[in-house]
Amino acid sequence: MTKAELIARVYSKKSLPRDLTKKAVAQIVDSVFTEMGDYFISAKTKKGNGAKLTYPGFGTFSKRRRPGRVLKSFHNGAPIEIPPQFTVTFLPGSELKSLLNRTARNGNGSTNGAGPAARHAAK
Repeated sequence: MTKAELIARVYSKKSLPRDLTKKAVAQIVDSVFTEMGDYFISAKTKKGNGAKLTYPGFGTFSKRRRPGRVLKSFHNGAPIEIPPQFTVTFLPGSELKSLLNRTARNGNGSTNGAGPAARHAAK
């Protein structure tokens, strides 16, 4: 899914206020992802417990530090040193996992239009 497709899908939701424009939805989507990125950029990662962003019913994003390593070049076999770096990982929540597995068993790819966050909020 592209950013434009995500904005179009959010904009088409009937549960949103009717006076909300597509431009406003795009600004909201941009703001959410900007805040997530800023959080992971500024959050300090400590040994054993990195920065986490949890969205109930969907999953958890975690900032992790990957250690440096040495690989061999595919072309000439020379060693290439990869420095330590930070990355963000995603662990899907149990509700999302069950929906994915149910959809895979059904084979139709349909979740009746409501995402896991919408179902969680309705509880």
